[in-house]
Amino acid sequence: MSVAVAATIALGATGCEFMSPAQTTEIKQITDGVDVTTGKIAVRNALLISDDGDGARFIGTLVNTAEKGDITLSIEVGGDTQTVDVPANTHVDLAMASDTQPTGGTEDQGTQTQGTKAGTGNEVVFDSADAKPGSLVKVYFSYSGAEGVSASVPVLTSAQEEYQTLAPTPTPTSTSTSPSNSGTQPTGDATAPGTQPGDSATDSSSGDAGTNG
Repeated sequence: MSVAVAATIALGATGCEFMSPAQTTEIKQITDGVDVTTGKIAVRNALLISDDGDGARFIGTLVNTAEKGDITLSIEVGGDTQTVDVPANTHVDLAMASDTQPTGGTEDQGTQTQGTKAGTGNEVVFDSADAKPGSLVKVYFSYSGAEGVSASVPVLTSAQEEYQTLAPTPTPTSTSTSPSNSGTQPTGDATAPGTQPGDSATDSSSGDAGTNG
């Protein structure tokens, strides 16, 4: 009887373990951004950086898993579309400035992103993103030959240390000024040089006739 009870307990425990997935098999995203894939392009850790809620900078990593064929990815936020060229078998880090050389590629430190090499960094800035800090903004990713996909991307600020240099700089607005009238036009009852107010100018040949005495 004790053997039967032990077998029943063991079977029940095995059944619970079989039905419940092991915690080690559950992959959790620990980055600030979101991940999404469209065709051969994988978007990793996508997020927006904005301090004023108007202009926003998109950052993240774009991975072209195709062995051949460069891809021009369109990123659309609120009707504004920016494009990024992603070479074949290459990942592009959008958090780097456009004039920054790629680091962490297969040539220097041996690190890779989904087996791809590092490409040249890019800047993607939207002037009118309507991206309120702390909100989620819909971003649409697409390219020719693949079905587009949208994702709700979080909006963060440069208050966090790792993002303090990534907020877009507001575009300065120029103000028109009217030319000054100072010194250019006569004011008041100005008269021509050489004349007195109230007196009419006279010709040197006219006036009172002199007499020779």
